[in-house]
Amino acid sequence: MSEDVTAGVTWSDIYESPQVDRSLRRLPRLCREAVRLVWAAGRRELLMVLAIKAVNGLGLAAILLLGKGVLDGVIAAGRSGAGAETVLPRLLLLTVVMAGLGFLAAIGREHREILAELASRHAQSQIIDVACAVELEAYDTPAFHNRLVRAAGGGQFRPWQVVEGLTGLAGAAVGIAGIALALLALQPWLVPLVLAAAVPLLIAVARGGELMFGFRHRMTEAERRRNYLYMLLAGKDAAKELRAFGLGGFLRERFDRLYDEHMAELRKVARRRLRVSLLGNLATTVVLAGIVAALLVLALNGQIGLADAGTAAGAVFLLGERLMNAVFSSGMLYESSLFIEDFTSFVAMAPEVEARRPRGPAPAGFRRLQVEDVSFTYPSATTPAVTGVSMEIGAGEIVALVGENGSGKTTLAKLLCRLYLPHQGRVLWDGVDTSAVDPEELRRSVAVIFQDFLHYSLPASENIGMGRHQRIGDTGAIRGAAVHAGADDFLAKLPGGYETVLGPEFEGGKELSVGQWQRVALARAFFRDAPFIILDEPTAALDARAEHELFESIRTLCQGRSVLLISHRFSSVRSADRIYVLDGGRVVESGSHDQLMGLGGRYADLFTLQASAYLSSEPS
Repeated sequence: MSEDVTAGVTWSDIYESPQVDRSLRRLPRLCREAVRLVWAAGRRELLMVLAIKAVNGLGLAAILLLGKGVLDGVIAAGRSGAGAETVLPRLLLLTVVMAGLGFLAAIGREHREILAELASRHAQSQIIDVACAVELEAYDTPAFHNRLVRAAGGGQFRPWQVVEGLTGLAGAAVGIAGIALALLALQPWLVPLVLAAAVPLLIAVARGGELMFGFRHRMTEAERRRNYLYMLLAGKDAAKELRAFGLGGFLRERFDRLYDEHMAELRKVARRRLRVSLLGNLATTVVLAGIVAALLVLALNGQIGLADAGTAAGAVFLLGERLMNAVFSSGMLYESSLFIEDFTSFVAMAPEVEARRPRGPAPAGFRRLQVEDVSFTYPSATTPAVTGVSMEIGAGEIVALVGENGSGKTTLAKLLCRLYLPHQGRVLWDGVDTSAVDPEELRRSVAVIFQDFLHYSLPASENIGMGRHQRIGDTGAIRGAAVHAGADDFLAKLPGGYETVLGPEFEGGKELSVGQWQRVALARAFFRDAPFIILDEPTAALDARAEHELFESIRTLCQGRSVLLISHRFSSVRSADRIYVLDGGRVVESGSHDQLMGLGGRYADLFTLQASAYLSSEPS
């Protein structure tokens, strides 16, 4: 296979998380990326939040100066014996400013909530784009699932936290600047001392962020295991088997044990963070208290006026509080930036995936599909799932793949419909290598129903219409496909007919039997109206009579189309034009039913064995 053919991004490109430098040097770049994401998600809301932060910061300085004016007025009025009316205008102005700032804070809070949700949605969209674009093989590796979970954790709310940290830092900086200017006018020597007081807290917050990041990264695999158990215990699909085998308590115990381990590790990290935080807070508080004590001494010694000392002390505490807010915003900024790298490195694959995606035009019809010496090994496996397979399917032919469970039938089907790329060999569609053409365009010509087909909790018409969603409104064609699949009788009798939601999850929904679900899936395949149809165990849930009728009518139902039937029931495919027998991932025999029976090989042995099992079960 040529180099350009294998250019698609596969599991090997994303098997390991990239080794990234999470040092402070990358913080400016990560901040820019976070701001860019939030800006793209909601620029109007972001601008409003920034404006409110700036006004609130300046408002704090205004409150401080107005408060000093009120205090000076009260002292002057007390000395002169003037009435309170001389102070009331200043007090009224102070009240209006404080009320206005409170009103703005409420508006800002609502905008922040909306902006956080917009940023989360935007990040999820980017993650979905990459997750839908990578090769299916990526989902067979634990490392990819770890990266996906970390990207979701780093992208859904961390970019907003970075912006929140930046806006909080910006608002605090404006407030700090205003208070510092006021303090410079009162006692300039206090400003550098108060700024220095924030250093221990800043170091403590940064260390705390590193501890939490390390914890989250270490626990990703365990978190995925715990979430999997939760879905088993709380989900519908596993509910009947858990009850039938009495597994609820057993799995719940395992879930609780994983959560206990998670909580034990979290408590250890929280204790370490708490120790670091307490030390930082203590050091900062001691410095601030020392500064205020120094002011008190100076005031008592008459070196500073009482009003100036009181105002300066208030400014010190206010500046200290603003500095602490700035430090905590910086801590949020730093901690979130550590997680954002997981998100940015994941979504950074999008341009590469798009650039390396094959762009060759897919064949418009279907004349012949040729498989040449194809081999494929799953990432987590040590032996190939299919090895050296060669076969062909002609226009209008019905070809069958048979073999025991684990023989490679479904894997081969995934290779034929371009869900996987072969590691060796080629799949040629009308002479064109399928790995060199646009996969989405190629798959438009394929209708495939796997054993584990989806049960959509949607109206019956949409369950069928999903086969070709571009025509989901074509009710006539949807009903025609249901008739072909034998699904019309029971769908038409539902309370809302074809508009009845299938499944019990939503109001008015109706559950179907397993066999009825399979007929709906078959109707979905027929509605796709593709020239090549793959049916993987299409009758597994049907009774013997229904199975026989379906296989007898498959040539009529799929007239003019090529069909690949996959089954482990050898009697079901005897009318196929050609049968390939797989064993251990290899094609060991091929031919028509009569030819294979004449060979007296594996097909004949297994066919006879299955037939004898049916015959022996009949009453004598």
